Amino acid sequence: MNDFSRQDIETLKASVDLCDLIRSHGIDLKPVGRNFTALCPWHDDKDASFVVNPEKQLYNCFGCEAKGDALSFLQAQEQLSFPQAVMRLKEIVGDTSPPPSSKPTRPTDPDRFVGGHTRNDLLEKVCRHYQNGLESSEEARQYLKERKLWNSDLYEGFRFGYCDGTLLKVLPKGDVRDAMLEMGVLNSKGREHFLGCVVVPLFHPTDGLVGFYGRRIDPAAKVRHLFLPGPKRAVFAYQAMEAANSVYITEGVFDALSLWLVGLRPVTCVFGVGGGLPEELEKHLRASSITELSLCFDDDRSGRRGQQKVLRQVGDRFKVSRVVMPAEIDANKLLIREGPDMLRSFASCLKPLSNPEDLEPPAPTSSAQLPLTETTDTDFRLTFSDPEVCYLVTPQPPFNSSRLKVTIRGERQASDDKGRAAKYLDRCDLVSSRSRTEVLRGLSQQLSLDADTAKQHLAYILDTAEHFVRSLGRADGELAGEKPPELADEDKAEALEFLQAPNLIRRLQDDMEALGYVGEERGKLLAYLVGLSRKLENPLSAIIRSQSGAGKSGLATLVASLVPPEDVIHYSRVSAHALAYAGKDAYKRKLLLMEERVGGEAADYYIRILQSSQMIRQAVVIKDPVTGQMKTQEFEVEGPIAYIETTTASVINQENASRCFEIYLDETEEQTRRIHECQRLSREAVRLRKIRKDDICARHHNAQRMLEQLPVVIPYVRHLTFPTRWLRTRRDNERFLCLIEASALLHQHQRACGQLDGPDGQPVRYVEANVDDYRLAYELAKDVLRDTLHELSISARDLLQRASSIEDTPFTRRHLRDLTGWSQKRIHQAVHELVDMEYFAAITGANGKAYQYTVVGGAGEGPSPVTNLLHPDELEAKLHDSDP
Repeated sequence: MNDFSRQDIETLKASVDLCDLIRSHGIDLKPVGRNFTALCPWHDDKDASFVVNPEKQLYNCFGCEAKGDALSFLQAQEQLSFPQAVMRLKEIVGDTSPPPSSKPTRPTDPDRFVGGHTRNDLLEKVCRHYQNGLESSEEARQYLKERKLWNSDLYEGFRFGYCDGTLLKVLPKGDVRDAMLEMGVLNSKGREHFLGCVVVPLFHPTDGLVGFYGRRIDPAAKVRHLFLPGPKRAVFAYQAMEAANSVYITEGVFDALSLWLVGLRPVTCVFGVGGGLPEELEKHLRASSITELSLCFDDDRSGRRGQQKVLRQVGDRFKVSRVVMPAEIDANKLLIREGPDMLRSFASCLKPLSNPEDLEPPAPTSSAQLPLTETTDTDFRLTFSDPEVCYLVTPQPPFNSSRLKVTIRGERQASDDKGRAAKYLDRCDLVSSRSRTEVLRGLSQQLSLDADTAKQHLAYILDTAEHFVRSLGRADGELAGEKPPELADEDKAEALEFLQAPNLIRRLQDDMEALGYVGEERGKLLAYLVGLSRKLENPLSAIIRSQSGAGKSGLATLVASLVPPEDVIHYSRVSAHALAYAGKDAYKRKLLLMEERVGGEAADYYIRILQSSQMIRQAVVIKDPVTGQMKTQEFEVEGPIAYIETTTASVINQENASRCFEIYLDETEEQTRRIHECQRLSREAVRLRKIRKDDICARHHNAQRMLEQLPVVIPYVRHLTFPTRWLRTRRDNERFLCLIEASALLHQHQRACGQLDGPDGQPVRYVEANVDDYRLAYELAKDVLRDTLHELSISARDLLQRASSIEDTPFTRRHLRDLTGWSQKRIHQAVHELVDMEYFAAITGANGKAYQYTVVGGAGEGPSPVTNLLHPDELEAKLHDSDP
């Protein structure tokens, strides 16, 4: 495309009439008002929904939504890339000068390419690769079985294949890829043209393999039939016609294969009915011994028109008959629905043809009101020709089955008495009968439309709006999450090598440091496992606590960057009921990251429900938009979720704290020096040699995608002990066990896996945790649990330890500020807590005098809160003693 300027392209398009171009491809345009209509060449059209606007030189299909100009028409009709379409259009207008190019000049023979490669040899290699793709794709084989075409004779004789997107991995760069681009096997973006298609190779009697037919197996695909760009040179199944007197001719490849399968041979096809017999097929038929043609075309307008073209092409050379097919069904569909016997019965019902006029299809219904449709990401435009009215319709989210609000802007070009265009503007709910009635009244009055025309316009607005909403791919409240990409083999190999590394934990920490987060070795590893735990039955949650500027947001963002984008949801603020009205699976198995604690306070209740019950279920009274009556509607949002939030608060709600690991960040001067050093090193030139941050994140994304969502079994769980003094340890113990499971899940490619029969008799695979997983969980959780279970906050404990070093003399808060370097606010909060908990005693103060304090005797002494937490060495000893 870089070879053509925008001005050159616009000039080129202006030099050709779009209607003439379309007619030259065998499409019969009929005038309707100011526009022209025809049967769409790209889908099974029975209503002449293909509309051409000669004034704007644009076309639009109301059925399949194909639209564009002369170049896009050539791209779609002849399967061309954009540069090829430009050159084709230049040929049509008589300008054959090629664009400037620095590439080597290719041979003049269209079947030979730079480097001595031939079309047949290259396509043979592609064909063999596609055959291997079919053997490894159960989905493609299942599709052929559903089409009743999975038969060993067909499979081997016609060399079926499947394009699974792996061709680029085996294609050498250079001349071969250039040839593949030129032939159209690769498109202009370097991607495979037939991706996702069952592929049938197409042969020419003398030139060998010259092309492919591709049929997309995705039922939602807009374009289901694909060929290589350029003329269709192949003659399908020409070998069987060599000594035959008659031949069946179908529209498509699958129809021909269906007849072949039930024994109706020889059979060939015309690759679509747009232009009658392809040139090469006509030549082959005329040179053969065949005298009778049996046309097995669809019994619809396009099929009859195709039969007319064949009759006019062959003249008196052949005896032509048509197979009397049931209405609105082709040969392959008949095979699927009724079986081979019924297909053979219909194929034997032949009606002779001699006069093309006998096949004249019935006159199309009036299409005066078929609008030209133009769609953007946010709205759509409908343009009617008689009368000339244009509507700009903007749907207003959210959308659901009981609500479809839109803003309608209408303008009628016919002038009123004052010489101005009539306009209409309103917002309405198209689901509401009352609202639609008001719109009809407004259209009739403000645009001077009669009742029938207004109803017709509104019907098109409603149909297009519903299709527009469906095309968004999401219903009311659903979050448009990303879909995980399909991993290439090299990405899988790199991810697997990472997950199988003996020093996996060290590499993980090194990666986090390479991303700019130094220190906090245990804290950042614990936060990483919290994010990974979304794959567990009971995911973990964490609150990252520190003063402002210590790096809590950086740690949360770091963890989110290492989680695949489709599995993380990052919020700065959530309103009170936002979580309750999300889509049912909007948060399921996701990491929900709250930027700051204050941003999620309004939704605290719903966050706790997702953490504990793993489902929000509420009943809400709403007004029925149809009946106007009040009714109860249930809304459900499923979990579970992994959850991380940050806060600077010194005191947090116990309901929240008991559900989370509290990760306190290192606020020492030594950690500050490490951060400063990292910031300075990031400005040195040597950083440019290091691995890119995007590559590190991509490796972790792929590694986490490679981890299967398997249950974890802890075989030594009966040997474990946990503190029982505090009531909240009922939740803390569960979190500690889940942390062991998270470690085993991360190491699943290094752990033993087992299998047993589930309650339904189906095998269930699981990962088995070992002592290393317990040791990691112990090292990560012991300090966190000690900080959590201690009755003092970490700041108060730190201040108590420092104050205990002061000799037996009273001290003031100023002395403590000088000793610690803390701010007045932090000193005040810590001292107030220590006095309240009777670790400090105020001996003087009030009445204008400074408060003085002393440390209460014995303060800070006592057993550690995690004394009853089993040490890993003790666990190993128990397991050793229990071994027979």
